[in-house]
Amino acid sequence: MSCLWLNITSIFWVLEKLFVPLHWRRRILISALVGMFIHIDCSAQTKEASTFNTVGYNCRKSHVVVESKSPSLDEADDDIDNADIMKPPSDSLSAYMPMVAYPLRTLHVTSPFGIRKDPMNRRRKRMHSGLDLQARYDRVYTMLSGKVTAVSYSENGGYYVSIDHGICVCSYLHLSKMMVKKGQRVYAGQLIAISGNSGKRTTGPHLHISCRWSDGKYFDPMLILKFVTRQLYSNK
Repeated sequence: MSCLWLNITSIFWVLEKLFVPLHWRRRILISALVGMFIHIDCSAQTKEASTFNTVGYNCRKSHVVVESKSPSLDEADDDIDNADIMKPPSDSLSAYMPMVAYPLRTLHVTSPFGIRKDPMNRRRKRMHSGLDLQARYDRVYTMLSGKVTAVSYSENGGYYVSIDHGICVCSYLHLSKMMVKKGQRVYAGQLIAISGNSGKRTTGPHLHISCRWSDGKYFDPMLILKFVTRQLYSNK
């Protein structure tokens, strides 16, 4: 605010030294103020989108719409085949995602993406389709902006929410309560659910996140979390 007052004083002083008539000084000063406030509004971060760990901008950014294949509602599961895995280009997310947020207030990975011992049968190994985060009936937030494509229940994954982000689809599984509706538009950092312990393939309360590329294949959700972290820290 002090900088704004200094700018106003400087403008008025220059106009006075140039012998500009009083009524013209007022018009020029009003125009300058309008320009300053527009600049401030466009530069401010949209912290109202989330009270924590969210970055973005009020200014509309042009983007390319990419249609993605929404996964079948019956495929919200912990385990997949190797053929259903892919690795997205490392710079592919930044072009589409101007806003980001963490899915939980605190992050602790309890089971990573990939081959692991089956928690339901420790004698065999299976491909884990996503990432498990420690969560005990905590609030769950969407990592990226997008459109809710599924709010449903699957036998293994329990209650889940899927969100289409244009370039990929992220699903949040084993929920106890869902706070959004199918077809709803959501922004990064918006509360979408409460974590839980629903579904057959779970040994305790946690949050399972799985991500699919636009071609329907799974990829490691850690790519999204690393992207979110880079965006958050680069904007501090």
